[in-house]
Amino acid sequence: MRIIGPNLSVVLRLRGGVVAQAARPVSYMRGWELARVRALAERWGWRIEFSDLDRGHVTPPQQQPEHSRGRS
Repeated sequence: MRIIGPNLSVVLRLRGGVVAQAARPVSYMRGWELARVRALAERWGWRIEFSDLDRGHVTPPQQQPEHSRGRS
């Protein structure tokens, strides 16, 4: 998996949906679940790309049911 930002391009390796290895600028992410990495990437405007190798360790983000999206 690669995280790409304006001044950032780093590689992370996933194992079972958890960051197993991370390049130095984001080494603090080791042990994070993918959902947490995605949330941080979204907050900072980073793009995430997955390699074919990583796709086997990733579960797609879950969609919330229509009735639980905060509509009143």
